[in-house]
Amino acid sequence: MINKDSLLGLLDVPKENINLFSIRQSQRAKKLIFKVSIRNGLEIILPRRYKDSWVLEVVAKSQPQIKRSLKEIAEARLELKPTSIVLPSIGNSWRVVYREMNAGETRAITETSTGLEVPEKSDDVFWVPIALQEWLQAKAIEYLPRHLEKVSVKLKLSYRMVRIKRQKTRWGSCSIAKNINLNRNLMFMPPEVIDYVLHHELVHLKVLNHSAEFWKELGRSFPGYKERVRELRYYGANRMPEWALV
Repeated sequence: MINKDSLLGLLDVPKENINLFSIRQSQRAKKLIFKVSIRNGLEIILPRRYKDSWVLEVVAKSQPQIKRSLKEIAEARLELKPTSIVLPSIGNSWRVVYREMNAGETRAITETSTGLEVPEKSDDVFWVPIALQEWLQAKAIEYLPRHLEKVSVKLKLSYRMVRIKRQKTRWGSCSIAKNINLNRNLMFMPPEVIDYVLHHELVHLKVLNHSAEFWKELGRSFPGYKERVRELRYYGANRMPEWALV
């Protein structure tokens, strides 16, 4: 029967990457699946029915891809412990220092004028990014609602409430109930790009869709928005640190 050890022997996975590799069987899977993620590593998912010889053949043929994926995962995990953090939104940066946490200690980060002291658990690779996300959430709550209120007053458009959330696919949203959600990762954007997102969501209070009328109204409220849209896409694709996304 196929197991992790039999595949590791076939693949000759480097010792340091063994913990990134796993195998499981799914009653729902109809084919052999290679699933890659920074959180779970590389999973080989076996279908409900299979022949050992077939699995070994497919895995052997996929050896270069598997080794490449494991290397990419290992490199991405290194980014979960940044040595510095920059928030263009507020024009500030911090040097990050790590120390082994004490028994019973929480993830609370100590912040100074120039640096962050982060407690870490050596046996939990996701401890640090979770701690940094909590710190980022606090920074976003401190900055984004205040800035949204200023733009709201300028446009004379009132919203009901604002929530700062971790959103995977949206930078912001506005509901029919006039509630606005903002993505905390906006903190990695320049102020002018954040301005665009805030104007975008507030204009939805007048036009709750993306019709030609909406874009015309947005153009009146925020001339030159098209350039900011391009910048938003660039920053979203290239400037989001790995630790903020897991």
